[in-house]
Amino acid sequence: MSSRWFSGNAAATPPHMRSALIVDNGIDDPTLQRRIFGFIKISMWLLAAMAFTMPTTSQATHWEPLDSAKLLILAWACFGGAWLIISAGSWTALRRSIDPLMPFYAFLVWTLVSVIWSPLRSVTIAQSGSLVAMLFYATLVAIVSADNKRALSILKHLNWVLLISNAVVLVAYAISPEVSGLDRGRIHTGGDGLIHPTAAGATASLGLLLPVLCQRIGRIPWASRLILPSLVVHGSVLLLSNSRTAIGMAIVTIGAVLFWYSSNRGRAMTLLAAAMIAVLMLAMDPGFKLISATADVGTQYVSRGQSGDQIRGMSGRAELWTAIWQEYEKAMLVGHGYFVTSETGSLYVWHQTHNYTAHNLLLQILVSTGAIGLMIFLFALCHLFFAMLPLRSGSTFQRRIFAIVAVVAVWFLGWAQLGVSFMGPIRPESVVFFTLAGIGIGQLNRRLLNRSDRGAAIAV
Repeated sequence: MSSRWFSGNAAATPPHMRSALIVDNGIDDPTLQRRIFGFIKISMWLLAAMAFTMPTTSQATHWEPLDSAKLLILAWACFGGAWLIISAGSWTALRRSIDPLMPFYAFLVWTLVSVIWSPLRSVTIAQSGSLVAMLFYATLVAIVSADNKRALSILKHLNWVLLISNAVVLVAYAISPEVSGLDRGRIHTGGDGLIHPTAAGATASLGLLLPVLCQRIGRIPWASRLILPSLVVHGSVLLLSNSRTAIGMAIVTIGAVLFWYSSNRGRAMTLLAAAMIAVLMLAMDPGFKLISATADVGTQYVSRGQSGDQIRGMSGRAELWTAIWQEYEKAMLVGHGYFVTSETGSLYVWHQTHNYTAHNLLLQILVSTGAIGLMIFLFALCHLFFAMLPLRSGSTFQRRIFAIVAVVAVWFLGWAQLGVSFMGPIRPESVVFFTLAGIGIGQLNRRLLNRSDRGAAIAV
C-alpha cells in the first residue's frame, strides 16, 4: 500500500519537527495497544452477530440458546471495553476520545435513570446495555484510530464483517427462504427468521455503499477488490429483502458519489449514455408497451402486494405513529422508559398487542425518553458532527475520512425516517455508525495532537 496514505503532511515537514508529528494516543504500552486493537476486531464480529435470531414459526415466548450467546456478547463488550478503557491510563488521552461522545454518555445515564419508571424494566436495561457496549466500543476505536494504518485496518475489517454477515444470510436463503428471514411471510404470521429482512436490507445497503466510498473517495487500493463480491452478495440480499428504504438510500447515496466523484468526461458520458438509451427505447417501443409491462413488474415488487391505501399509510406506520403519539402525550417530559413506547409496555396496533418500536428514530427516542431525552440525544448528534468539522481542513487522509463519514451520515439520516436506525437492538448498521464515529474522533485527535506538537516544536 502506498506510503502516502499514512504520512499525512509529514513529507513536507522539516526533519527537526517530524518526531513531533508521530501520533501519540497516550498509551505507551504497545501490548495494551495490540489488546485494544484485537478487542475491537473481535467485538466487531460479535456485535454484528447480535442481529441474528433463532428461526421460529411463532413468536418466541421462552429463552432461546441464542439469547444466552447475545448476553455473553454484551458482557464481553461492556466489561471488556470498560477494563481496556480503565487500563488506558492517560486521562488526557482518554478525555480526547470521550469528549466528542460525552453527550451520548449523558444520554446513556438518562436511559438508565428511566429504568425507575419503565413498565418493562428488562427491556430498558437490555437496550441501555446495548448502548453501553456501543459507546465503549466507539471510545476504543477512537483511541487507536489516531494511527492511520489502524484506522484503515478497522475500516477494511468493517467491510468484511458486512460482507460475511450477508453471505451467511444468502446461504441460509439458498437452503430455506423462510428460515433465512428474507421471506416476509413468516414475519407476517408472527414468526422469526435468521435475520429480519429490514436488518438484512440495511446491511446490504451499507455493504454496497462503503466499498464505493473507500474506492472513490478514499482511493484505498483494497476497496476495488471488494466491489465485485459486495455487488454479488449485498446486491442479492438487497433485492431479496425487498426493503424499500434500504434500496432507495443505496441508489441515492451511491449514485450521488459515483456522479460527484467522476471526472467531467465521466459525467458527460453518463448523461450521453442515458440520452442514447432513452432515444433507443423510444425507437424500439414507440407505444411504450414494453415499458408499461416492465413498470407493472416493478410496481408489484415495490408494493410487496400492498394496496394503494396501505402504501399511502406508509405500510401501516401512519396507524402506528398515531398510536405512539397518543402514548407520548401521557409522559411528555420523561417518556415511558428507554425503548418502551407505551404507558403499560404493550400497545394494540395491527391487530396485535406488543411493545412496538416507533419505526422512526426521533419518535422512538421521544416517546421512550421524553422531551428531555430527545434534547440530550439531538445535542449529542450535533456535538459529534461539529466536533468532526475540523477534519475538513486536515490532511488528505483526514479530509477523505470526513467525506466518507458525511456520506454515511446522509444514509443514516434517510434510514432513520422509517426505522430506529443505529439505536436500540445492536445490528450491523449500529456497528457501522459507532465504528465510523470512532474513526472520525481518532483522526480528530491526531490532528489536534499534530497541531499542538507543531506549536511546541516551533517554540523550541
